[in-house]
Amino acid sequence: MNILEVKDLCKTYIINKRQNNVLKNVNFSVSEGEMVAIMGPSGSGKSTLLYTVSGMDTLTAGEVKFCGKDIAKLSEKELAGLRLDEMGFIFQQMHMLKNLTVLDNIILPATQSEKANETRKETVQRGHELMRKLGIIDIADNDINEVSGGQLQRACICRSMINNPKMIFADEPTGALNRTSSDEVMAELAKLNSDGTTIMLVTHDVKVAARCTRVMYIVDGNIKGEYNLNRYENESQMRERERALNNWLMEMGW
Repeated sequence: MNILEVKDLCKTYIINKRQNNVLKNVNFSVSEGEMVAIMGPSGSGKSTLLYTVSGMDTLTAGEVKFCGKDIAKLSEKELAGLRLDEMGFIFQQMHMLKNLTVLDNIILPATQSEKANETRKETVQRGHELMRKLGIIDIADNDINEVSGGQLQRACICRSMINNPKMIFADEPTGALNRTSSDEVMAELAKLNSDGTTIMLVTHDVKVAARCTRVMYIVDGNIKGEYNLNRYENESQMRERERALNNWLMEMGW
């Protein structure tokens, strides 16, 4: 079943009275349980594509359906509710509220959700369970400036999962991390995906993309090609997956 369907998607910005066509008739779908990477050169439209299909930015033309709902036809309130309840978001810059603890940042979306029917104690318990699963339970009561970048990004993953979203959208989730932290964060995302969470992420890192089931390569607002890697099973596959993906990217002009 397709969780995301994109047809003839166009996104245009007007800058200094000049028209900038960032996305041009983009077509693709994402099935439940997939982990899809978007790659391409700088300025190719990667992040714009992610933001537009997730409803964080408006589309200019075409159609985006998320779980069968045409997001362009939703009111602002309906779209905000869809993003809060059915989508999770992870960014390169780990935006968290400085006046809240790590745990309180994680559970904040759950306290805002209308679909949540639980006490604060139950919400906190779910937050603890997610933090335990990602190996960061020991920083639950820390301020966000008291933890490492890798720990903070794993906390962002917990926050993205707190409302049990149907799909996670991630924009360069490892871009601000060193290699060790990047590998740890991607291992956690791969685990979430193996448990059934659908993920779509933007990356420039071949090691990150090699953990995905499929890679889409975008150039000048068009998807130039797709490469199927099948499901990531374990670390022993990584060298071969990276080699195969690198070869394909070179063919694409990477």
